[in-house]
Amino acid sequence: MVKNAARLVLAGWVAVALTLAGGSAIAAKPSAPSTASPTSAATKSAAKSCAAEKSRVAHARNAVRKANQQVAKAEKAKKHAHGKKQKKAAAKKLAKAKKKQRAAKAQLTRAQAALKKCRSHHHGGDGGAANPLQPFCDAGLPQPICDAFATLPTPPSGGASPIQPLCDAGLPQPICDAAKNPPGPGGASPIQPLCDAGLPQDICDAASGGSTPPDPLTILQQVCDLGLPLPICDLPLRAPLRHQMIA
Repeated sequence: MVKNAARLVLAGWVAVALTLAGGSAIAAKPSAPSTASPTSAATKSAAKSCAAEKSRVAHARNAVRKANQQVAKAEKAKKHAHGKKQKKAAAKKLAKAKKKQRAAKAQLTRAQAALKKCRSHHHGGDGGAANPLQPFCDAGLPQPICDAFATLPTPPSGGASPIQPLCDAGLPQPICDAAKNPPGPGGASPIQPLCDAGLPQDICDAASGGSTPPDPLTILQQVCDLGLPLPICDLPLRAPLRHQMIA
C-alpha cells in the first residue's frame, strides 16, 4: 500500500513537471517572422500614392487635345463659311468649341496642381525631384508650363533632341531634353502638355518629329512674349543670330 501510494505521488509530480516544462517551451518559442516588411510596404505605397492624380492628368490631357482639335476644325469651318447665315452658325460653333477648350484646360491645370501637391507630399516615392524648368518660370515663363513639365516622364540621358537648335538659340534646355521622350498617346508630341499649358504649339509640333525645327527667331519671339527674357528678345541681337542660324 505504502509503495503504491509513493509511486502514485511520484507519477503525479512527474506529470506536473512535464506540463510546466511544456508550457515554458511554448511560451519561449519565437513567433514566426512577418512576411510583410514595413519598409517595402511603405515603398510600394509611396510608388502608388500619386497614381490616381497621374491618371487624372492623362485624361485631362486627352480632353485638352480633343478640344484643341475641335477649335481648329471650327476655325477652319468659319474661315470657309459663305453667307451671313453660314458665318453666324460657324461663329457660334467656334465659340462653343472655345468654351469647351477653356474648361478642358482649366481641368488640366487643376489636375496638374493636384499631382504636383501629391508629389510634394511623397518626396522620393513618386518623384520628388526639383523641377529643372522651374527657374525659368521664376524668371517669367508662365507657371502652368512648369506645372505641366513636372508631369512629363524623365527623358533618356542619351540621344539628340529634335528641337535642339531652338535651345541652342535660347530656349530652356529642359524643354529640348523632354522632347527626346517617346511620343504620347496617339502619336502626340512628347511635350504636348507644355503647349497645352501655353508654350507655342510650333515647338511641340517640331518635337513630334513631323516637321523640321521652325525658325528660331519666330518661335523664340513668342516665348519672349510669354514673359521669359531671352538673349534673342533684345532686338539688336536678333539679326546676327538669324544670319548665324541660316548659315
